[in-house]
Amino acid sequence: MKTKRFNFRLSDTMDAFIRKKANDANMSITDYIVRCAIGKDIVNYDGLKELTTQVKKLGNNVNQLLILSRQGKINTVNLTSTQEELKRIYEQLSETLGRR
Repeated sequence: MKTKRFNFRLSDTMDAFIRKKANDANMSITDYIVRCAIGKDIVNYDGLKELTTQVKKLGNNVNQLLILSRQGKINTVNLTSTQEELKRIYEQLSETLGRR
């Protein structure tokens, strides 16, 4: 339970900066400042939702190709573009997670 109060002054610029950082991290200002003060990592995964959507779309496409293959409607598939897209997503994830 939080029972103590901590007050301090800061400029409008710093106030806006801290509020934006806390908002970007989907945290309250209090939680953000406390985490920063005690040295815990704060990781913001901007763009992760977009990557998740792309991976789901690729998965749906692969599933559709698998169904068509099992039905005998197709025999071979060129998955070069799928491989390139997965490589791009992997690189974005590596870059994002590597920043930690």
